[in-house]
Amino acid sequence: MGTIKITNLSFRYDGMLTNIFDQFNLNIDESWRLGLIGRNGRGKTTFLKILLGQLEYQGEMTTNVDFKYFPQTIGDASQLTQDILLRLAGLDESELWKIQVEMDKLQLTDEVLTRPFDTLSPGERTKALLAVMFTDGRTFQLIDEPTIWMLKAEKWLRTI
Repeated sequence: MGTIKITNLSFRYDGMLTNIFDQFNLNIDESWRLGLIGRNGRGKTTFLKILLGQLEYQGEMTTNVDFKYFPQTIGDASQLTQDILLRLAGLDESELWKIQVEMDKLQLTDEVLTRPFDTLSPGERTKALLAVMFTDGRTFQLIDEPTIWMLKAEKWLRTI
């Protein structure tokens, strides 16, 4: 069973007078499903970046789990969606069904797999990338602002 233990975490960006986190302590079991809720600019994404090792901090963090971050880096978005999703999931073509199961749960049709990723609507992109995340039961998933992409999809729909 994996755990994440954070002890006396303190962090602030250069130029800030006060810490975003000040002597913060937390123990997380990998089986938990947690949501960080707060107003903009309160440190949710910063906390995820600390977990990913992208920011230096004071304190101690010990973990025996691997992290996976949403939204993932796509690379060449002109490639077929199927190819991008398989690469991101670390699956071969015979395992595409695993992604399709998750896509179905998100009400995303298989038709999107045959299209270039950059032709998908923002909502379709979000659902496709979330489907990849949900196929992976080996990592602790850090999903950063999934609904903001859905809001972008809503705005996109209003333009067509």
